[in-house]
Amino acid sequence: MTDPGAHGGDPADAFDVIVPDMPGYGYSEAPSGTVLDSSDVAGLWAQLMTQLGHDRFATAGGDIGSHVSPFLALTHPDSVVGIHRMDGGLPSYSGDLADLTPQERAWFGEAAAGSAREGAYGAVQRTKPQTAAFGLTDSPVGLAAWIVEKMRAWSDCDGDIESVCIKEKMLTDVTL
Repeated sequence: MTDPGAHGGDPADAFDVIVPDMPGYGYSEAPSGTVLDSSDVAGLWAQLMTQLGHDRFATAGGDIGSHVSPFLALTHPDSVVGIHRMDGGLPSYSGDLADLTPQERAWFGEAAAGSAREGAYGAVQRTKPQTAAFGLTDSPVGLAAWIVEKMRAWSDCDGDIESVCIKEKMLTDVTL
């Protein structure tokens, strides 16, 4: 990425990868004062890119970052050359389901079943974030169970998380 010429590529294709933390996640301190939403974080990231000397850039995001990237593009269209979302969010359809094909209705049914099976954490984090935060912060075992359970549910592992992720990697994620 930074030296494509060393690997047979065009040196003009070199680029930097900047991976900012979401405020309050990873190595970032929790923000004080007003709670930041995705639009606020987009503004912070645009400011960061400008301070780092990048007037034009692409953005990519998954999970919460998949909500930040579109705001970044919408609020800074002269700077953002493209976005990549790794998480499209939950599907919604406001029309009459009877107007859809059987395959489309089945897809929405499967999406609803998946949300019912695996989406409760999102509802808890959206509606009662302090309950989960204090419980998970006070219990390292609870936090590990929460994170590893999500990794297992979201991995293509047929129930065996260690078939796709080694323990050291899981522990690194839990530690962060």
